[in-house]
Amino acid sequence: MNYKTRKKLKELRNYVDGDADTPYEYAMLFIIVLNTISLGIETSKNITDNLRTILFIIDQICLWIFIAELIFKFIVFNKDFFGEIRISEDDGEEYFHWNKWNISDLIIVIVSIISTLPYFTVFRVFRVFRSLKVIKGIKTFRVVKSFKLINDVSSLRTTFKGLVKAIPGILWTFCFLALFAYVYAIIGTNIFGEEYPEFFGNLAASCLSLCQILTFDSWVSQIARPIVQTYPLSWIYFITYAFIAASVIMNVIVGIIVDSMGKVREHEREKRNQHEQRTQISLEQLSRQISDLQQQITELSKKK
Repeated sequence: MNYKTRKKLKELRNYVDGDADTPYEYAMLFIIVLNTISLGIETSKNITDNLRTILFIIDQICLWIFIAELIFKFIVFNKDFFGEIRISEDDGEEYFHWNKWNISDLIIVIVSIISTLPYFTVFRVFRVFRSLKVIKGIKTFRVVKSFKLINDVSSLRTTFKGLVKAIPGILWTFCFLALFAYVYAIIGTNIFGEEYPEFFGNLAASCLSLCQILTFDSWVSQIARPIVQTYPLSWIYFITYAFIAASVIMNVIVGIIVDSMGKVREHEREKRNQHEQRTQISLEQLSRQISDLQQQITELSKKK
């Protein structure tokens, strides 16, 4: 591959770099949204019966567009389709960067092609393609492509990064919540299990009742009030669990997410400031070099 070809392919990467800043990428976002909507419409039996042919045509057009997009990416990225060597902005060391969106697009297209095969008579003879329910389940995997909107829209990308970075803290909080609910489930089973087996007959039923309390799903009228009539002091059990689990712990999770998003936004702001500083320094260096060059030209003209 010669230099001109490599340069041209590098320029074409701007159309598939994951930032929604070209008409091509906006068009692909529109196709993704259209395909996602059509997959949602297909879940309605009444609409599907009337628009089966139209939905099938839309589905096939979107699939062929996704296949063409994947081929285009293979051509543009070449050997860097699955990943490439990059230099870290923090320490300047090289690392291998996986192109996760390219890999996900490849998987989605392959799965979509497999899910389309049963609609052609020649493939219906194979036993693996006889279960349409399984095929429909595989086909809906294509809706995962809608998550690409997160990568293409900067504000969604920042929010998603914040949520991902908050996952470890959220998991530890849920571990504490699970332990807390487990203790309360044992207490509830031992105290209320005989009189109210529907809600606290065993550990599983107790955990389900506590989940209902956690979500505030009619727990006062269905669970708490009947039990309080039999056990007058049981209100302490319900109020303490509802306050600690539903109020305190849920607010802790919200705080973790907000803090994580704040850190991500601060990091993005620092990266922009560093980029602006580097650009400013480069302009200053260029201006200095031009000034030195002009001075040298002036000195040479004087000597002549």
